[in-house]
Amino acid sequence: MSSSSTVLVGSALVLAAAAAAFQFSSPTKSREITEIDEDVADFITADEVVKIFDRLFLEMQAVLAQLSQQIQQIQMSGQQIPEKQLRMLLRGEFERALGIKQKVILEEYDMDEDCLEEATWEFLEKEEENPKVKKAVERFQKLWENVSGESVVGKRPGQEGETKESDSVELLDAQRT
Repeated sequence: MSSSSTVLVGSALVLAAAAAAFQFSSPTKSREITEIDEDVADFITADEVVKIFDRLFLEMQAVLAQLSQQIQQIQMSGQQIPEKQLRMLLRGEFERALGIKQKVILEEYDMDEDCLEEATWEFLEKEEENPKVKKAVERFQKLWENVSGESVVGKRPGQEGETKESDSVELLDAQRT
């Protein structure tokens, strides 16, 4: 056997011995199956609700900034958009973008919209225990209120939002246009 073959075989033996020593020295892990209470894993936490509403707020602010730039460009070109039409346009685009953003975010959290809504209302029932949830939700509600003119800040289940008189938008049907 040549010296290079001897070194190669010797190195392989040392490597095999080190691997065996490492494998036998590592603590053995129990192979028991542990049952996980699936109900606990499915709960939505207050922190998740806050993160979702904060992210929706930031992303929708960016959408509104883009819309504002587009509207400003239209106005700079000499076209004027009546206030009521502008509000309808903003609200429609806001709702469209919100649907898209909400779907993406809820998929990332592997969460259903109905479950998020239910969890949010439950946290808001105990708002003194969940001030961060209240703050995140009401901040988003204020953003919606500014876009829609609908008074929703502090809204809770069973309450209807009211449209501010000065900001109300009259939708025209096809016969009146």
